[in-house]
Amino acid sequence: MNHHLTPPPTPPQPWLIAQTLADVWFFHWPIPAAALQLHIPAPLSLDCRDGTAWISIVAFRVQHERLRFLPPMPGLSSYLQLNLRTYVTYDGEPGVFFLSCDVSSWLHALAARMIWRLPYLPSRLRFTAHGQHTSLICERPNLFTPAARFAAQMHQSPRPAPIQPASLADWLTARYSQYLIIRGALHRGDIRHAPWPLQPAEGVIHANTLPTSIKLPALDEKPLCHYASSVTAHVWPFVRLGTGKHQ
Repeated sequence: MNHHLTPPPTPPQPWLIAQTLADVWFFHWPIPAAALQLHIPAPLSLDCRDGTAWISIVAFRVQHERLRFLPPMPGLSSYLQLNLRTYVTYDGEPGVFFLSCDVSSWLHALAARMIWRLPYLPSRLRFTAHGQHTSLICERPNLFTPAARFAAQMHQSPRPAPIQPASLADWLTARYSQYLIIRGALHRGDIRHAPWPLQPAEGVIHANTLPTSIKLPALDEKPLCHYASSVTAHVWPFVRLGTGKHQ
């Protein structure tokens, strides 16, 4: 679908988590839809742009994370995260489906796996910034999935570039729902934040075995890249939608 992705209405229940997402790097690749289809559980549908499916790696710093009515917990409120995701719809509502989520905090990874069955993986992540240049390394041990590595050098433009409605950047980044299967049932989790302050960016990928570690094709093409400095986000609890199973 080539839809313009505006935020849906705020969910009626209270949000659960507040956090700042900082130094957000987006890497996007087109990929044959057939390569992703076996990874998408029914009743989700793969969301394509002009007939092409996309897969993305999104890396960022989580800062000042806290539960509702509580202050940030020292030592637990900041960590690094890197998501491998693709794009789906359910009942016409667009969102993302996470294929893996690497986090630098073992506690967050294990809690997310045990409580919500999220595909979180404890990994070694490192951001190193030098002016407009940043290096990123993610090293995943052979634990819940085969070992994998992602390494990139990035450079962002010094000026934000507003997202144009219905553009490819809008389609890839303006996503406010995530879908996953919890104990055999499809659930949706919602997140709300201001529009990303996107800047054009360039990325050179030195290593990327994240897709092949879960039996997806290697991503050989140069990625489409964006950078966003930070947004404040609110995360809602997962809501059960129906039965889910892999196709």
